Amino acid sequence: MGAAKFEITRKCKICGEPFVAKTITSWYCSPRCSKVAFKRRKDEEKRNERLDVIAKSIPKDQEYITIPEAYSMFGISKETLYRLIRKGVIPSVKVGQRQTRVSKETLMEMYPLRKSLLKKQPKPIPKLYSLESKDCYTIQQACEKFSSFERATIAYLRTGDYADRGRSVQ
Repeated sequence: MGAAKFEITRKCKICGEPFVAKTITSWYCSPRCSKVAFKRRKDEEKRNERLDVIAKSIPKDQEYITIPEAYSMFGISKETLYRLIRKGVIPSVKVGQRQTRVSKETLMEMYPLRKSLLKKQPKPIPKLYSLESKDCYTIQQACEKFSSFERATIAYLRTGDYADRGRSVQ
């Protein structure tokens, strides 16, 4: 990424310290904070994968599910589930001493499924630039816009120096 032409003061997403961003895409104050964020992101991905495996193993026709299965399907904490059971909001069945099952249909009405369980759509690839004729300047338009002569503009484009100076002819 190119360096910013102006100062951008941001707050680090990990440690909360203010810092001057070196690039437009900088979100962390140091390499250490960047590594911590990367580790957290990877751990969250692994956790979601484990929850997806549990959620996909639940039969579709099963009316009552266990607390861990409900957590993996809906992302609701077990404390919230037990509180809803105590209040009588969710119908539940005690199967054994440490085995409580809750109504999947009631939870489906109350809460949406976790995002990772929903169908994932591929992210569109962003276009960096367009070379369509409607999106580009002609040599004459570039000369008028940048107040230069035609020969100088052509020589400038041939050398390729415009990429180093942060300008584009588009």
